[in-house]
Amino acid sequence: MADARRSARMRSDAQRAFELKPVRSRAWRWGVALAWTAAASAAGAGLAAWVLHAGDAGRCPVVAPDLLQTRLSNTELALEQERAARSAVQKAAEAAQAETAKLQAELLFLRGHGARSSAR
Repeated sequence: MADARRSARMRSDAQRAFELKPVRSRAWRWGVALAWTAAASAAGAGLAAWVLHAGDAGRCPVVAPDLLQTRLSNTELALEQERAARSAVQKAAEAAQAETAKLQAELLFLRGHGARSSAR
């Protein structure tokens, strides 16, 4: 014979609604979520600051306009002096080359003239 109590319990278990109940409180879960959010935002801010700081090396330093104008003037003056020096060196080289050609021609003439006079 079947047990009536057992079947009655089985029927009541089958008709009951089962729900999962949280092990931790709602405040603890919110606290963990906020802690994760704060940690993620701090990591993101740190990464952004590191990337922006690494990009500072390629930037020009901030300089006052007067100082910048002075540096530009000095650079232009140095460039003009460099051009003048190169021009002077070029002219000296051309003069030396012309003098060398003249002396070479004179040497050839003298060698040719000296060889004839000694043969006579």
